[in-house]
Amino acid sequence: MPDLRLSTALRAALVAGLVAAVLAVGFAFWIHHQIFTSRYHDLERQADSDRQQLIANMYGYRTVQPVAGSLSPLDAVFEVVDDTGKVLESSPAIRAFGPVPVAPGPNRYDLKDSSFVTVRALGPDARCAGAPRQGDCAIATRMAGRRVWVNREAVSVRGVTLKGDPNRVAVVSVFVVPFEAEDAAAEVDRVLQRTLPLAVLLIMVGAYVGTRLALRPIERMRSRAAAISQRNLHERLPIPPTGDAVARLAATLNDTLARLEAAAEQQRGFVADAAHELRSPIATLRTTLEVAGAHPERADWPRVNRVAVEEVQRLQQLADDLLLMARLDADATTTVQPVDLAELARRQLARRIDDGPGLHFESARSAMVESDPRQLDRLLRNLLDNAVRHARSSVTVRIEQRAEHVVLHIEDDGPGIPAADRERVFERFTRLDEARTRDAGGAGLGLAIAREIAHRHHGTLTASAPESGGSRFTLSMVAG
Repeated sequence: MPDLRLSTALRAALVAGLVAAVLAVGFAFWIHHQIFTSRYHDLERQADSDRQQLIANMYGYRTVQPVAGSLSPLDAVFEVVDDTGKVLESSPAIRAFGPVPVAPGPNRYDLKDSSFVTVRALGPDARCAGAPRQGDCAIATRMAGRRVWVNREAVSVRGVTLKGDPNRVAVVSVFVVPFEAEDAAAEVDRVLQRTLPLAVLLIMVGAYVGTRLALRPIERMRSRAAAISQRNLHERLPIPPTGDAVARLAATLNDTLARLEAAAEQQRGFVADAAHELRSPIATLRTTLEVAGAHPERADWPRVNRVAVEEVQRLQQLADDLLLMARLDADATTTVQPVDLAELARRQLARRIDDGPGLHFESARSAMVESDPRQLDRLLRNLLDNAVRHARSSVTVRIEQRAEHVVLHIEDDGPGIPAADRERVFERFTRLDEARTRDAGGAGLGLAIAREIAHRHHGTLTASAPESGGSRFTLSMVAG
């Protein structure tokens, strides 16, 4: 089956052509109506003026005689009929039809109205017999069978003899012949019929060319984007110097590429750091087992077992941290519920009562926050593990209620964190110099996981130094 999909430029041209055609037809009807109406009103005013002139001419006659053209002031199409229906005078153009039925029935002296009348059709043998001039014959031919507007007025010519009867009434009728208005409108129609299709075609061509030109920067962006892969994420799309929506789209896409490049770099670094962290306990475990296996009679098997268990535990902890980081990166949603932060802190401190440094807790009875309880518990565990690992003699946990926030402080009296490293400690696999020994330091994921959990709960986690020395980690969360 053939592909009938149209390009964007062609669709734009078709839509523009359709809209232009509708507007052109509407404009043609409007201009036709305006010209015809304006000219027709002029003809109506002229017919009324002719009627008044005819009446004035009648009053100037002593005796009305049916002589062709004797009353006509202009080339008006008129008819003068008495109250018996007899034609007293008519213009050459109307004479071919005989009396036109426009006279009133009874004698009336106050007749003055306007209405449509239907002119009788010419007989097959008439051939404009009553119209001596070619122009009158043309008018008669076009009037045959037409409904024509007529202005009429009854006149009683007192003191003037109308065929010897001073009481007779004459009805003066002047026809509004619309042919001049029709011809003017038809001439405009002929001009519009030639120009409007050409105008519509030019609009379609202009829309097609304009759309192609407008889409050219997008096509360049598309071709450049198609060439970008994970190997060249540093490349960027061209930004047109137009400052319009296309330029803003290119800038947005470049920002997206920058974020993708940063994410790819972070992923590569994450994989490299994870491999490095995994290699160390695996190498230790392998070396210990190989040496003990090569000299089993001299091996201290209780020590070999203890070292193997420690390295396996280290591997398990690292695997758990890596799995949690992967879940946090993959799942953007967090299900929250009211959680008592003070209660979670008490439980974590109770587990570390025999770990070495003295533990101090300061808090109100409860401190409710909206959180995932498992993630918040992991955050507290990581912060407390870090504080216990670096403290010399004491760790203090303090919870405060500030307006709409709950603030948790965890302080230790250890060596502290240099000001330049207080943000770097939250990066993945970051361990400061004094924490690099495998016995004292972790894999460098604990604080990174803690901050990620804080951000997922719309909170903040920062590092600082208390006045008494050591380090302080401050967690701020919205109160529940």
